Amino acid sequence: MKKAIILLIMVFAVSFSFSINLYEYKFQGITIYKSVGAPIDPFFDYDELKVSNWDPFEPELITIREGSPVIIIIHGISPKEINEKIDDYKRSMIESFKTYSPKNVGLYFYLYPTLTVKLEYSAKKLVEYTKKFDSFYIFAHSMGGILVRYALQDLNFQDKVKKVIFSGTPHRGSPLANFIILKKHVFNYISNSKIELIKFALITSNIVGGSIEAPNYRYLIFGKQYPVIPKQIETYNFVGILDFNLKNVDIMDVITSKISYSLGLMLLKYMVENIFPENSLFQINDGMVPYYSAIQDAKNNIVFHFTSHSDLAFRRDIIEKVLEIFEIKKGENNEK
Repeated sequence: MKKAIILLIMVFAVSFSFSINLYEYKFQGITIYKSVGAPIDPFFDYDELKVSNWDPFEPELITIREGSPVIIIIHGISPKEINEKIDDYKRSMIESFKTYSPKNVGLYFYLYPTLTVKLEYSAKKLVEYTKKFDSFYIFAHSMGGILVRYALQDLNFQDKVKKVIFSGTPHRGSPLANFIILKKHVFNYISNSKIELIKFALITSNIVGGSIEAPNYRYLIFGKQYPVIPKQIETYNFVGILDFNLKNVDIMDVITSKISYSLGLMLLKYMVENIFPENSLFQINDGMVPYYSAIQDAKNNIVFHFTSHSDLAFRRDIIEKVLEIFEIKKGENNEK
């Protein structure tokens, strides 16, 4: 029996370390679409397909700064991790907490592969890494909040959690994930302006690194059921709303006037406003997650207006609100 268990563990460890395929669709030398894990049935013209190996990395808990109390920071899905483990999104989270938190606060960043490795596995590793702490607070952005829901099924983990902030977490998923993992061959049978808009937004968000076709977007599809949050945990939702309408804006104005960091979100918001009816649940959103989805399941909801999905990860006032909820007083010993 023991030998069988050891063999299974070895097989899993080896399978995790195996490279998976990264597919890059190019047109005139420019990568216009990417998928990882499996090729897609292209809905666009391309003249070159580059296939390479990509290695998902093992989860790890990175010490930003030792101290007490302890805050565990958890990022969301990150399309750019195919290029680097800690991309600009993750670096911004780390630097914001490091800058705006008092020096005595212990800060730990949970780095996990978001595109292909199952959240159940990453949640289990989070539980293991946090056994060394007596207690801690959790700030989880976007899909990181879904990972936390899985980790909270562990009773020992539950007992150590003081408070959880779900920031921009899609507790009911997001229709944008449905578009990303949609079987693209359906485009061959439908020809209208809305389908063309979906195609355009998917390609453009891929080009700017805002999305990539990957298996783990299935965790974010609208209507997905997640593990229940234990009632005894004190929980908060941070909810962003982009308080402007792009419906009647020229798409080229969006492309040329917004910084590249937020361009993907703007394009996706533009797509939602033009595809779904005005009374849709999806119209109010942060550019990625609908308001309806972000306000579910936690005991408290705090809404931030004029706030995008990326803002909810690292903007100064967001971090300051985190510290207030965690009852961490901002003293003179802050890093400047």
